[in-house]
Amino acid sequence: MSEDKQKILAVYQQVDDAMVNKDTKSLEDILDDNYVLVHMTGYHQPKREWLEQIENEQMRYFKTMPQKTTVAIDGNTAILICDTKIDARIYGFRNLWSMKMEMHFEKRGENWRPVNAIATSN
Repeated sequence: MSEDKQKILAVYQQVDDAMVNKDTKSLEDILDDNYVLVHMTGYHQPKREWLEQIENEQMRYFKTMPQKTTVAIDGNTAILICDTKIDARIYGFRNLWSMKMEMHFEKRGENWRPVNAIATSN
């Protein structure tokens, strides 16, 4: 596995860990300033709003369980696709969500930064 793929996978794991640990400071540092999360509903949520909802537990993540992950790199951009299960309480409704996460990255210097993610049901 290439060094870049290893770095991208490590960043994705850091995002998952920070979500579960309600570590919005780490998410603030990891995610691009203009990061947008597209939810299964189609809602485009800006980074700041998502982090606020993690802080106030409107979105509470308990566990992430990646099932299959692929990474495709094209120059200074990459797409990670992960079939995953997420144990979460979203707006008061707790469920084990099966979803596909498609996270887009840009390389900045030697680091890979998530610029957006698209969640779809699996």
